Order: sequence, then C-alpha cells, then structure tokens
Amino acid sequence: MNLLVVLKLMEIPGVGVRLRDRLVERYGDEEEALDAILGGDVAGLLSVEKMSERQAVSLAQRARGLKYGVTPADFLVTEEAVRIYRALVEQMAGCAHTDYARLKIGTLFPSSCRDLVEENRALSHSAIESAAALEDSGLGDLLTRVRPLRAKPPTRVRNRVLVVDSAQDFEELRARGLGQLIDLQLVENVRELRDLADGYDRVTSLCRDLDHFSMDDVEEAESQEDWYLLPEAVLGRYVENLDVLEAALEAARMLDRSGVRSFSIEDLKRLIDGIKEEDDEESLRLERLLRNLNSRIDEGVSWANDELKRRVEASSVTLDGTDLLQALGGDVKDLLEARMRNTFQEVLKTAVERVASGLDLKGMERAHLEEIFPSEIEYPFDADRPALIRFGQALRRRLETRKLEARRDLARELADRWDDVQEMVSTLLEFDVYYSLGRFALREGLKMPQFVEEPCIGFEQGRNLFLEDPEPVSYSVGDCGMVDHRERVVLLSGVNSGGKTSTLELVAQMVILAHMGMPVPAASCRLSFFQELYYFGKSRGTLGAGAFEATICKFSVVANERRKLVLADELEAITEPGASAKIIASLLDELGRRESGSVAIFVSHLSEDVERYVATPIRIDGIEAEGLDSENNLIVNRNPRYNHRARSTPELIIDRLVRSTTGEDQEFYRRMLKKFR
Repeated sequence: MNLLVVLKLMEIPGVGVRLRDRLVERYGDEEEALDAILGGDVAGLLSVEKMSERQAVSLAQRARGLKYGVTPADFLVTEEAVRIYRALVEQMAGCAHTDYARLKIGTLFPSSCRDLVEENRALSHSAIESAAALEDSGLGDLLTRVRPLRAKPPTRVRNRVLVVDSAQDFEELRARGLGQLIDLQLVENVRELRDLADGYDRVTSLCRDLDHFSMDDVEEAESQEDWYLLPEAVLGRYVENLDVLEAALEAARMLDRSGVRSFSIEDLKRLIDGIKEEDDEESLRLERLLRNLNSRIDEGVSWANDELKRRVEASSVTLDGTDLLQALGGDVKDLLEARMRNTFQEVLKTAVERVASGLDLKGMERAHLEEIFPSEIEYPFDADRPALIRFGQALRRRLETRKLEARRDLARELADRWDDVQEMVSTLLEFDVYYSLGRFALREGLKMPQFVEEPCIGFEQGRNLFLEDPEPVSYSVGDCGMVDHRERVVLLSGVNSGGKTSTLELVAQMVILAHMGMPVPAASCRLSFFQELYYFGKSRGTLGAGAFEATICKFSVVANERRKLVLADELEAITEPGASAKIIASLLDELGRRESGSVAIFVSHLSEDVERYVATPIRIDGIEAEGLDSENNLIVNRNPRYNHRARSTPELIIDRLVRSTTGEDQEFYRRMLKKFR
C-alpha cells in the first residue's frame, strides 16, 4: 500500500496546523511534502521556516516509523541508550562527504521491526560493496563538491529589449515573468521602434504589423520560447551551479565506469562544457577592442597635440608681399592653416596609425577610426566624441549579436535538460548516504550480524567504537550457539578499569547497530531481535531520598512482557551496598521470570551479596586481572571469563604486597588477604 495515499501530514506525530501550512508552502502541496519527509529530505526540511536540524531529523524519523508501525522511541528506552545511539550516528555521519548525507544518516534509527531492519540490511550490503569497489578512487573528493542545486534568480538583462505592438502579447510576456528579467516595450509606430533601437544594443521584435525590415539593428523574433527571447534565464541556473555540475558529472562518470551506478551523461557533459568554453576569437577581439578603444583614442589625441605643439614651436613662417596683404585683409587664420596643413595632416595620420596599431582593427573599422579624428585644422584638437560613441555602439551590437546567437544555440539544447541535471545531483547525494555508511563499515572493519530466534547476544573479537585502540573482546549471553554457557541473566564482575563498562557499552553498540540494519564491530555476531534496549549508566554518587525514589521509578519500566536487553552499570552506587544488592537482585528476578525471554548484563562489585538475595538462577562472569605491573597498572585480559568471580583491585594490591614483603609485614598482609577469599 502506498502510504502517501492514506497518510496526511497531521497524522505524523509533532505536525500541527502551523507546521503543516509551512510544509505545504515549502513543497507546493501536501503530497510533495509527505514524499520529502518520507524520503528523509532533512536538507530540504531545514529550509522550512523555523525548522531546526533536530526537529527535521525527528520529523523524518517519525514519518518513516509510521510506515512500519514503529516510533524511534520504542527501542531506545533510556537516556543512556539514546546517548550511545547518537554517538554512533555522529561517527557514521563523520564519513559523509555532503551535508545531505550527514543529515540523512541521522534519520536512521534502531527498531524491532524486521521489515525495516531487513530493508536497511540490504542497503548496508550494497553500501559496503560500493565502498569496496570505489576504495582509493578519489570519488569522495568529488562528492564533497556536490550539494543541492541553488535556485538563484537570473540577473536582469539591461542591454536588450523585447518589443511588441499588441497589448495582448505584452500581457502574455509579462505573465510569463519575462518583464522581471528583461525590458518589455509596447510600441505603436516605427518611430518609437527607431528610438528604442538607438538606446539598446539589441532589439528583438515580436511585432505583428509594424514594418521594421529596413532596420539593421532590429531583429525579428524567430521563436517565442524562453531559450530564444531570454537564453540567460535558461543558462543562468546552469552557470550558478557550474561548480556543482562539474563535480557531479565527473563523479557520475566515475560511478558509471566502475559499474556501481549507471549514468548516461556524455551529451549532458558536452553541453555543460559548452558553458565553460571561452568566446570565439572574434568575440574576444571585439571585447578587447571595446575595452581599449577610449583609452587608445585619448592616448592618440594627447600624442597628436604634443607632437603638433613641438613642430609648430620649432618652425618659422616667411611671408611675401601677397601674404602680408592677405593678413592685413583679416585672413590670418586661413593663411596659417594653409601653411600648417601638411604638418597637421602628417601628425593626424601618424596619430591614427598609432591608435590602430594597438586595436587589432578589421574591415571597415579603420574607416570608423578615421572619422573619430578631426579633419579640420584646430589646436588643441580632440576626438569626435559623437563619432566615438557611434563606433562603440556599433561594436557592442556586433558583439552582442555574436554572443546572443551562441547563447541561444546552447540554451535551446539545455532548455529541457534541467530535470536530468536535478536527477543526477539527487542520485549522487542519495548515493553518498549509503557510500558513507559503506566507508564507515570498511574503516571500522564491521561485519553483518546474524539474527537468531533464541533471546541472546554473542560476538567474537568485538571492538568498542568509542575507544581509540580497543582490545578485541569475545562474549556471549543467552543461547546463541557460540559457547556452551547459555544463561540469559548475568552479573559481570571485575577489577576497576578492567573494561566492564567498555564491554557493556560494546554490547549496546552491537545491539543498536544491528537493529538499525547496520554491520557491527565484531568478527562475528549472533543475536536475537529485541523490542527494547535499556541502558542504566553508572551513577555519579549516592543519591538523596528524592533522587533515589525517582531512579527506582525508572527501573519499573523493565516490568513488561516485551523482549528486552537490559544493561546496567554499577547500580550499587545509588545507595548503601546492602540495599543496592537487594535492588539489583529484585531487578534480576523480575527479568528472569518474564516469559518474553529478556537478556540482562549487570556490572557490579556486589556479586556475592546479589547472589545471596537473588531467586533467579544467574551466572557470574568476571574480567580478571592477572596482576599489577611495577607501576601498579593492571595487567588485564579484557575477555570476561564465564562463571568466574573476578578479584578486585584492592585484593590484587594486597596480594602483590604479600608476594613482595617478608617477615611480620608479609604475615600482616597475608591475614588481610584471607578476608577477600
């Protein structure tokens, strides 16, 4: 059954009216919002107003739990169990290359639902195979550059205009949103069209009736699609995400070649590479010409004025009688111009040559340049600024036409490929979730556990993931077929700092990971499906009356018929030893008489006292220290010994004193040692 058909947003625990409205606003409708939540789209959920990371993860967990009839809180009953789960998730997420994967890994949770666990186990198998196939491939470096595609609005185009002569066409273009990205103009006559052509680098006409065929700088639209009218709107989102797309394409190619995932990207890669390609040589030449034109003209004018001044100051004019009469008649200016014309023309010609030599002119562009320099003799002279402006406009129009045609060609091919791009990036982000889990499993040497029917947990060569260099430990509780000892309720004794808490923590790690459908840190592991995990951590000191009562109330949760694993670390610290032993014995009796088949490991230094009060048959195991080294450090075998009450640290110290002293001192320590045995 498709859960989307029957589930509503407000059926997810924690979703009220306001949150539902925000989710619908973010995703467009309720079905899309549900699809995102069920898919674990934590990254997308974080863009919902007022949504925190913890809330987004919890929402995705609860929604997925509904699909399987469980909740994340069902399995992890105590705060200490939740702490260990979160620490494991943090370690797994530390192998992620993308924020998307890091966040989605956080949506995984342990449960007693076999279908959910088996689904995750299948994904874990695939993840480990993929990670092994891609080891040392460099894929991780590429994935770190992949992220959800940005949706930044395109930059407004200001040097072009779209022109229509129909109010209906004008409104249709506005309704498509084009007016927000490029100028739209409604014109009534050719004169208005001419005025627009003078003010823009490019005019694209969608006019139906106006005759504009005689205007070289007005083009008739060949298409009304976005890729033609505004190719920047199509290309903009590709350009905005170009760094992501480059990495994604390379990662997709690597996965395709390795056979891990199949991608058809060659055509798409060609198009994306087209975005990166530089303009053609002619466009680059026109850009250089526009960039340097004004400065070169100014340099030419300055040089010409300096040169003309130098030549005039170094020359002399001889007048004959006719010249004097002409001068007396008031035509001195004409006389001087006639005498200086050759000099002026020589300077002007040289100035034009100097300017042209640095501009890489072609065709009729030289003629435009000559128009910019004055033909009449004057000093100081200046460039014809209107002619310079016209030349610049002509160059910009040619450049814009060339670039626009290239953008249109590319935009036409990319217009319908955005869905392909989104699918590729989404696939890679999703792949990173499982690839990261696979890398975590390989890095830590994790193996898939085997589930059995009898209530138990057993493992060989287990390694606590929270320790830097853990010593492998093998241990078994219940009938898992790994050892002959099959008791389900165990007291674990041993020396201080011998590894009891680490072993208890390791068992919790095994059970949590196994019920997440993940491999576990052991060479082999067999365990049953548990419905609940209880972990009672070590108390920091004797509790007052009120705190003691609250703690005892917490223990009452174990009194149910659900199959559970209970781990408790030195509960005796909560009150005086005599009362603690009775409390521990009561809890063990409660667990032992349940028909559901619960499993319990209690770490305690009060094994003898507990054994005196307990009615249920229990096994007492011990982590034995072989002694102390010269610096009083324990020499410990971390593997618990079955049916063995381990010696305490004080006993070991006194035993060492017996062996290292003589005479009356030795006899004193020997008498003291007898009290321990």
